[in-house]
Amino acid sequence: MPLLRKKRNPGQPAWFDLEAPAEKQVPNGWRFSLKGSPRHYDDVKKIIEDDPGARLYFSEALTYERGAGVALWRIEATSFAWLKPLYAWWAEMERVEPIRFTFFLYLPNDPKHAELDLRLHTPDEVERFVRENAPRSEAEAQKAARRF
Repeated sequence: MPLLRKKRNPGQPAWFDLEAPAEKQVPNGWRFSLKGSPRHYDDVKKIIEDDPGARLYFSEALTYERGAGVALWRIEATSFAWLKPLYAWWAEMERVEPIRFTFFLYLPNDPKHAELDLRLHTPDEVERFVRENAPRSEAEAQKAARRF
Protein backbone atom coordinates (compact mmCIF):
# COMPACT_ATOMS: atom_id res chain seq x y z
CA MET A 1 0.00 0.00 0.00
CA PRO A 2 1.48 3.38 -0.99
CA LEU A 3 2.51 5.61 1.90
CA LEU A 4 0.63 8.70 0.71
CA ARG A 5 -2.64 6.95 -0.03
CA LYS A 6 -5.61 7.59 2.25
CA LYS A 7 -7.18 4.64 3.99
CA ARG A 8 -10.69 3.66 3.00
CA ASN A 9 -13.20 1.10 4.08
CA PRO A 10 -12.84 -2.29 2.32
CA GLY A 11 -16.33 -2.07 0.79
CA GLN A 12 -15.92 1.54 -0.31
CA PRO A 13 -15.28 2.28 -4.00
CA ALA A 14 -11.80 3.53 -4.91
CA TRP A 15 -13.18 6.76 -6.36
CA PHE A 16 -14.84 7.69 -3.05
CA ASP A 17 -12.79 10.42 -1.34
CA LEU A 18 -12.99 10.32 2.45
CA GLU A 19 -12.03 13.95 2.78
CA ALA A 20 -14.04 15.54 0.00
CA PRO A 21 -14.80 19.21 0.66
CA ALA A 22 -18.27 19.96 1.99
CA GLU A 23 -20.66 20.94 -0.76
CA LYS A 24 -21.56 24.61 -0.84
CA GLN A 25 -24.99 25.05 0.72
CA VAL A 26 -27.57 27.49 -0.59
CA PRO A 27 -30.49 27.34 1.83
CA ASN A 28 -33.89 27.60 0.16
CA GLY A 29 -32.51 28.67 -3.21
CA TRP A 30 -34.45 28.83 -6.47
CA ARG A 31 -33.83 25.76 -8.64
CA PHE A 32 -33.56 25.95 -12.42
CA SER A 33 -31.36 24.78 -15.28
CA LEU A 34 -29.43 26.37 -18.10
CA LYS A 35 -28.54 24.62 -21.33
CA GLY A 36 -26.01 25.96 -23.79
CA SER A 37 -22.94 25.24 -25.85
CA PRO A 38 -20.66 22.44 -24.62
CA ARG A 39 -17.73 24.49 -25.89
CA HIS A 40 -18.21 26.98 -23.07
CA TYR A 41 -18.99 24.54 -20.26
CA ASP A 42 -15.98 25.27 -18.05
CA ASP A 43 -16.22 29.07 -18.33
CA VAL A 44 -19.92 29.13 -17.44
CA LYS A 45 -19.38 26.68 -14.59
CA LYS A 46 -16.67 28.93 -13.13
CA ILE A 47 -18.83 32.06 -13.43
CA ILE A 48 -21.69 30.41 -11.53
CA GLU A 49 -19.44 28.86 -8.89
CA ASP A 50 -17.74 32.21 -8.19
CA ASP A 51 -21.00 33.52 -6.67
CA PRO A 52 -21.27 32.34 -3.04
CA GLY A 53 -25.07 32.54 -3.26
CA ALA A 54 -25.28 30.07 -6.14
CA ARG A 55 -24.25 26.47 -6.55
CA LEU A 56 -24.33 23.86 -9.25
CA TYR A 57 -26.05 20.81 -7.83
CA PHE A 58 -25.50 18.98 -11.12
CA SER A 59 -23.73 19.80 -14.35
CA GLU A 60 -22.78 17.89 -17.45
CA ALA A 61 -20.33 19.03 -20.10
CA LEU A 62 -22.00 17.08 -22.90
CA THR A 63 -25.46 15.61 -23.08
CA TYR A 64 -27.75 15.10 -26.04
CA GLU A 65 -31.13 16.67 -26.54
CA ARG A 66 -33.06 15.84 -29.70
CA GLY A 67 -29.81 14.83 -31.39
CA ALA A 68 -27.89 18.00 -30.53
CA GLY A 69 -25.01 18.16 -28.06
CA VAL A 70 -25.60 20.61 -25.20
CA ALA A 71 -24.06 21.43 -21.84
CA LEU A 72 -26.29 21.35 -18.79
CA TRP A 73 -26.00 23.36 -15.58
CA ARG A 74 -28.55 22.74 -12.79
CA ILE A 75 -28.44 25.66 -10.43
CA GLU A 76 -29.70 26.45 -6.96
CA ALA A 77 -29.35 30.15 -6.17
CA THR A 78 -30.35 32.82 -3.70
CA SER A 79 -28.06 35.32 -5.40
CA PHE A 80 -28.07 36.25 -9.05
CA ALA A 81 -24.87 38.31 -9.01
CA TRP A 82 -23.37 35.79 -11.48
CA LEU A 83 -25.86 36.74 -14.23
CA LYS A 84 -24.22 40.06 -15.16
CA PRO A 85 -20.72 38.52 -15.41
CA LEU A 86 -22.24 35.72 -17.52
CA TYR A 87 -23.76 38.23 -19.94
CA ALA A 88 -20.47 40.25 -20.06
CA TRP A 89 -18.46 37.08 -20.73
CA TRP A 90 -21.01 36.02 -23.35
CA ALA A 91 -20.73 39.34 -25.20
CA GLU A 92 -16.94 39.07 -25.19
CA MET A 93 -17.03 35.47 -26.52
CA GLU A 94 -19.26 36.51 -29.39
CA ARG A 95 -16.98 39.47 -30.11
CA VAL A 96 -13.84 37.31 -30.41
CA GLU A 97 -15.41 34.20 -31.98
CA PRO A 98 -17.40 34.11 -35.21
CA ILE A 99 -20.14 31.92 -33.72
CA ARG A 100 -23.30 33.15 -32.01
CA PHE A 101 -24.73 30.97 -29.27
CA THR A 102 -27.40 31.23 -26.62
CA PHE A 103 -28.50 29.83 -23.28
CA PHE A 104 -31.94 28.45 -22.50
CA LEU A 105 -33.50 28.44 -19.04
CA TYR A 106 -35.56 25.46 -17.88
CA LEU A 107 -37.63 24.93 -14.75
CA PRO A 108 -37.59 21.55 -12.95
CA ASN A 109 -41.30 20.90 -13.52
CA ASP A 110 -40.86 21.01 -17.33
CA PRO A 111 -37.35 19.89 -18.32
CA LYS A 112 -38.24 19.40 -22.00
CA HIS A 113 -39.41 22.92 -22.86
CA ALA A 114 -37.31 26.03 -22.44
CA GLU A 115 -38.95 28.83 -20.50
CA LEU A 116 -36.60 31.58 -21.68
CA ASP A 117 -33.98 32.23 -24.33
CA LEU A 118 -31.48 34.37 -22.40
CA ARG A 119 -30.51 36.19 -25.59
CA LEU A 120 -33.95 37.82 -25.63
CA HIS A 121 -33.87 38.99 -22.00
CA THR A 122 -31.71 41.15 -19.75
CA PRO A 123 -30.11 39.74 -16.58
CA ASP A 124 -32.68 41.62 -14.47
CA GLU A 125 -35.57 40.10 -16.44
CA VAL A 126 -34.09 36.61 -16.05
CA GLU A 127 -33.67 37.10 -12.31
CA ARG A 128 -37.24 38.39 -11.96
CA PHE A 129 -38.59 35.42 -13.94
CA VAL A 130 -36.70 32.89 -11.81
CA ARG A 131 -37.79 34.51 -8.55
CA GLU A 132 -41.43 34.48 -9.67
CA ASN A 133 -41.58 31.02 -11.27
CA ALA A 134 -38.85 28.65 -10.09
CA PRO A 135 -39.42 26.33 -7.13
CA ARG A 136 -37.46 26.82 -3.90
CA SER A 137 -35.23 24.01 -2.67
CA GLU A 138 -36.58 24.04 0.90
CA ALA A 139 -40.16 23.80 -0.35
CA GLU A 140 -39.16 20.81 -2.52
CA ALA A 141 -37.50 19.09 0.46
CA GLN A 142 -40.63 19.60 2.56
CA LYS A 143 -42.83 18.12 -0.18
CA ALA A 144 -40.58 15.07 -0.44
CA ALA A 145 -40.56 14.62 3.36
CA ARG A 146 -44.40 14.66 3.42
CA ARG A 147 -44.54 11.80 0.91
CA PHE A 148 -42.83 9.40 3.32
